[in-house]
Amino acid sequence: MMDSGAIKPPPNSLSNGGSSPDGHATPNHGGGDKDLSQVLQALQAIYDPASNNTTRRRASEYLEEAKRHPEAPSLGHTLALDKAQPAQLRHYGLSMLEHSIKYSWEDYTAAQGEAVRNYVVELAQNVTEQDPVYLRNKIAQLWTEIAKRSWAAEWMNMDQQLVGLWRTSLHHQGVVLYVLETLSEEVFNREDTTAGLRGSELGRACVEIFTPAAVLTDELPSRDTNLEVRYGDEGWLKRLCVNLDWCLAQDYQNDERVRLCAVKTMSTLRAAMTWVMPKAIVAVQLIEHVCKALAVPVVPLQQASVGVLQAIYSRHHLHDEEFVELVCPMFTPGTVTLLREVYGWTLADMNVHDLNDEKYVLCKKLSELASSLGNYIEQKPTLVPEGSDLPGIFGLLFDILRNPSLVVSIPILHCWTKLLRSRIVRDSDVVTQMIGGLLATCCERLIRYESFPEDSQDPTYLFLLEDIDTVPERHAFIGNYRRFCADIIEVLVRRTPVEAMEHILGQATTMFQNLYRDRPAFTPSTFDKNSIPVLLVDAQATVIDAGLKGYLKWLSHHGEDPQEDERKRNVLEDSFEQWSSQLLQARFEDPEIEKKVIQLMSTFSTKALPNRPAFALNFLEYMLNTHVPEDPAFPAYSESAKDVERLCSLEMQKLAMMFPDTFMAVFEDLERKVNEVISSQKADDRQRMAFSAFLFIIIHRNTTLDNAVREQRLEGILGQVKDAWQNEDFTKSLSTFQSFCGVLEMDRLPEFLSTHNFQNVQDWSEQPLDEEGQAMQKAIMDRSQLLPLRLTKTLLAASIEKLRDGSAAYETAAVLWADAIPIILPNILQLISHAQAFYNIDTNWSHLPPELQQVVRKVLTDRFWQAGISTESRDDFFSRVSGSKSTYEGFASTVRGTVRQIRESSYYIIYSLTRFRDFFYGIRDLPEPLSQALFGNAHALSAHHVSVMLSVSTHLIEGCPPALRKDFLPPMIQGLFRELDRKISSEWEILGQQIQESGENDNLTDEMKNESILRQLTYSSAALVSVLLDFSKTEPPAADGSPSQDEPMWKFILTNGTVLEPLLLFCNSAIRFRDTRSAVVILRVLRQLIPRFRSRSGVRDFYCNNILKNAITSLHEPYFVDCQKELASLIAAIIHLDEDIPRSILLSLPGMGDVYRVDRQLAKLRGANRSDDRLQRSIVLNLLSSVRGVSIHEQGKIERKTPKKKTAFEQQYMSVDQPATIVRGTSPGLAGVADMFGDA
Repeated sequence: MMDSGAIKPPPNSLSNGGSSPDGHATPNHGGGDKDLSQVLQALQAIYDPASNNTTRRRASEYLEEAKRHPEAPSLGHTLALDKAQPAQLRHYGLSMLEHSIKYSWEDYTAAQGEAVRNYVVELAQNVTEQDPVYLRNKIAQLWTEIAKRSWAAEWMNMDQQLVGLWRTSLHHQGVVLYVLETLSEEVFNREDTTAGLRGSELGRACVEIFTPAAVLTDELPSRDTNLEVRYGDEGWLKRLCVNLDWCLAQDYQNDERVRLCAVKTMSTLRAAMTWVMPKAIVAVQLIEHVCKALAVPVVPLQQASVGVLQAIYSRHHLHDEEFVELVCPMFTPGTVTLLREVYGWTLADMNVHDLNDEKYVLCKKLSELASSLGNYIEQKPTLVPEGSDLPGIFGLLFDILRNPSLVVSIPILHCWTKLLRSRIVRDSDVVTQMIGGLLATCCERLIRYESFPEDSQDPTYLFLLEDIDTVPERHAFIGNYRRFCADIIEVLVRRTPVEAMEHILGQATTMFQNLYRDRPAFTPSTFDKNSIPVLLVDAQATVIDAGLKGYLKWLSHHGEDPQEDERKRNVLEDSFEQWSSQLLQARFEDPEIEKKVIQLMSTFSTKALPNRPAFALNFLEYMLNTHVPEDPAFPAYSESAKDVERLCSLEMQKLAMMFPDTFMAVFEDLERKVNEVISSQKADDRQRMAFSAFLFIIIHRNTTLDNAVREQRLEGILGQVKDAWQNEDFTKSLSTFQSFCGVLEMDRLPEFLSTHNFQNVQDWSEQPLDEEGQAMQKAIMDRSQLLPLRLTKTLLAASIEKLRDGSAAYETAAVLWADAIPIILPNILQLISHAQAFYNIDTNWSHLPPELQQVVRKVLTDRFWQAGISTESRDDFFSRVSGSKSTYEGFASTVRGTVRQIRESSYYIIYSLTRFRDFFYGIRDLPEPLSQALFGNAHALSAHHVSVMLSVSTHLIEGCPPALRKDFLPPMIQGLFRELDRKISSEWEILGQQIQESGENDNLTDEMKNESILRQLTYSSAALVSVLLDFSKTEPPAADGSPSQDEPMWKFILTNGTVLEPLLLFCNSAIRFRDTRSAVVILRVLRQLIPRFRSRSGVRDFYCNNILKNAITSLHEPYFVDCQKELASLIAAIIHLDEDIPRSILLSLPGMGDVYRVDRQLAKLRGANRSDDRLQRSIVLNLLSSVRGVSIHEQGKIERKTPKKKTAFEQQYMSVDQPATIVRGTSPGLAGVADMFGDA
């Protein structure tokens, strides 16, 4: 072991390297033992488990410092070349060379650059089979790094040197393959900064050396032939294909070197397939060569070959000739047979309990390839030549669709949704024969697999667990799968509506008749929201819904044979009515099934049978007579039974909106029946109001009643609302926060909490409430019901839902409510203000002792469940909440639930009133009080509650008529974005602090839920900014259809400084919020605004100073690596705005003191093509790479748990807003970067 004192800084001149007279590094192999031993000792100290942290740190510092020495390239070359040295010492020598290439290349003279290049070429030429693979790869990486900087400029003979290496040995070929693959990836496929600086030159050079000379001459006859970078006529595509053939002729099954060479050769081909010209692929017969590899029974070779083919067939916009030459060879009988045989071979080991992982991955890749081929058939079916085996390829697509793994199946399912939209494909004989099987498969797979019991042995369910780690991804994936199944059902019904719907309804009848066959009959004691009968009914209802969508689309587009189409429509409507009427004869004791049936019947009545009022009356009668008895012994069952009644009242309202004239004809009978139901079922306030709304809708929307009579009856009902809101006692009770608490029986809350010792009870859910507590809990609920919120909400919904602005019923509603709006607003603003102030501990609860303030905070903290984060299931969560009603936790829930209900009901009323446009927005002096009510205490709300407030604020802002914006919007936008900036900034700061302070073993669930909600709030806020400043958005046309003359929203904002300022301040803060989606949205908005502020102004200075600083700070934080492109583009655009301010800021950064270098890069940026985004970004990233001595593009994200690897193809079907993953103590120390501008 080496002690810490032995580590010394490197000497001024390393003795084993010298300088030539012109100052560039040259190899010198004499001496250097002392310095070699120093480096070796330092490396040993780092890897020695006995070394202490101080020793390791000093050793690391020494080695990092040695890389910066002027003689580092020479020493590095010497170390790496000496095969007598330990491998780690040779690798360190390569890292010295790497550091010099990456960070000093720009400062080298041509001769120095040539010397370093010669070092790397010599190292590549001297690799041996005994060298560790990582050393060979590192040398190849250095070769690539130099190529990106000097190939096709100073380095013209690189291709000749590569060919020389290629002809030497297998391990030399490995170096060449690494170089070629990496160049392809970094020049064309990745956002590589260094390659981006010379993108066009490198791109031309790659095309030159990969493509056969004959193809270049034919396809690019006018190209610049002076680019003398290629060696030989064949090009690398041909060499690689020949090499692949050679590998396949060897003993690839037993010789790992040959097998690995074949895989690497195909990896290199795959990287080139995204950009190489199609004619070159055809000329070298690449597809035939790769298919040979697919035919060998060695899975790594097959996977690699499928990767090459998938890269070819993922290309877009192939011309017709290219389609015939590139795609159609895959449809020949021999190739189709090969694909089917390989797919069948993968199925041999597809036992979910004993899975062959390699074959399973191959199976998934084959599915992706087959999907790409199917998509090409959909695009150009007429170009597929005679003799192609289309029955075989469609058979393969059908077989893969039915694979028990949904992850294997989904690319093909998605493909079928496209294929079936092509009339040529859809009507072909081969596909017609598959229709029944497609329909059956899609119907079968619409079941909710995510609701299966955890111990289910269903193979499809087990594959889901195997393939997808997280619950949110699983839900998103299954949602996409179900959507594609529904799409196919919809298309098939639209194609043959009578036959398809007959099949679907017949299948549903069989299912309902056999629902409990071989299963015990339903009893409340066995109630389960996700029982097999419920899941079967749900799946069948989804199938019928999809079928009805297809039917309605057929209905809206039919017309080629009107008489026949009308006959089919009558047949279908008769069939629908008969089937639905039969189903209404049944009664289902399971409330979950009853709900599904009611929703299904509502869809039939309102959408498929709008001209069958008799059925609507039958369905209405069914709902009025529906009563599922509750059973207090089974709370979950009873809650579901209540839901049935709530659903009935909602569906009755929908029917009333669709058939008001029919219902008006029997209004007296309906009114009598409603009164009977109310009295017999002891309906609560919610039910009574829902029935009132039902009758209100009939009166309001029918066309048979005399207008004067209608208005008189409606005003009578609406009079209840006016009277309630202008009650003097009610108004007085809202005058202060204390009186508001008194209205809700909460004025005694602090005393109650204290006397019942809440502060000393650890688990509130385990502490039962005494009689006094239960009485107070009931009083709070009863008093809240006396507020006129529910009545107002219910009648507002009845007045505006599903009404078009300008319709007769809308105009009637607007006039009716016009008098009520000024009466409602003063008190509803007070309610909002007090309900939000309830959360403001510092203002309204500060008089309490600290321990009681803490109790109030806990009372106001919501319990919530979140998919993928909560440790219990959703049903278990609701069961736990329901079971704790009579405990301290239940009491707290009543308190916060009451306040939340008041706040959110008030929000809904405000939102509904905005539908009356000028009657609401035109009220004088409304904006300031409304803004104060909504935003005055918003900072005290939780992130979730602010999200709800943001939602209603968004409606308020977007709904404002253009003519009233200048009066209404300034206070609203100022208040909203001031509070969003304040709240979101503070929440991210708190979250960051929690992460820093939390330990490895802490319970992360609450933090993860909070972070997830904060991300959603952040993104919603960013999305609103994007909508408000969307330059493509115009105002809707005028009533006569002519273009609107109103000023668009974005123009109003940009010309109004008081509105623009809070938006820009928020955007500046948002660049630092640690949410990638939000940051990307904001960065794009900021960039698109820049052209509007080219002249000197306060906004331009704000960009050049504040926004630039935050953008640079974020660019240097590993978290923001996924926003790097947008950040660099914004920085480039800001630098173009002003010559002085950005330059002075850049020079003030640590590591940026080289004025000459900064000015050189700035001049390069300003002289570069501004429309070339990649070049602009690359120059910025290169310029800023020396800040803190860390190359930005190499920084990774903060370490997080590594999920199962997914292909891009798989990811598209699982993408969700990822719930945040909390990282404990693994964030790198960025103290310096955050304050690099010297801000306090």
